[in-house]
Amino acid sequence: MPVHPPMPARPPMPAHPLTAAHPLTAARPVPRVRPLMTARPLIAARPLVAAAVAVVMTAAPASASVPASGVTVQQTLLTCQVSTTSERPITFTPPVKLMPRTVTAQAGIVLTGCTSSTPAAAGLRTGVMSVRSTGRASCAGVRDVHGKGTITWYGADGTRTGVSTVRPSVQKVAGYNPGDMLLGGRVTKGALAGANVVGTATPTSDVSVCATKGLGAVHGTGKITFMS
Repeated sequence: MPVHPPMPARPPMPAHPLTAAHPLTAARPVPRVRPLMTARPLIAARPLVAAAVAVVMTAAPASASVPASGVTVQQTLLTCQVSTTSERPITFTPPVKLMPRTVTAQAGIVLTGCTSSTPAAAGLRTGVMSVRSTGRASCAGVRDVHGKGTITWYGADGTRTGVSTVRPSVQKVAGYNPGDMLLGGRVTKGALAGANVVGTATPTSDVSVCATKGLGAVHGTGKITFMS
């Protein structure tokens, strides 16, 4: 039999795409992240705030007569020293005690050494105040004061220069001297009409009996101021 020559070797088959390294097995490139909007620095807003504040400040200028706090400044018209006389202390009816109760105070108070800061009060150098007030008083203070009084004024030569009608009116006074209820209020008529009255006094007599026996009278010295 004839001998057939050996079949030639087949060339190797090319690798199938599925048998090649799959793209999924290769390292994927990191996707590019879209950059966020860059935050503006906070400091950039400061000039705008400053400008807004400047606009507000210049749009509403403060009044020359009223400070920025909104509190009206009062002008002192007259300041005097006050004192009781040995013959006429401040009296309380009924006596002031530890617990609050309605008390009427009255006195004749001497005003001396008065100094004025306005021509309208230049002739008021001394005076005598006769006053009567009622309020809820205790050894710790007094409140809801109302009453009436007059001040007769004298000049440097002792001549009478005017009369003021005073309305004592104090909402609350905290302190151990209930006599202060006579030194606050308003001038309603006469010299210094319209002026507010503010004053305080220090007792010169014993007030320690207030809580035990009650305080029926007190002597004192202090200061009174009249303000517009």
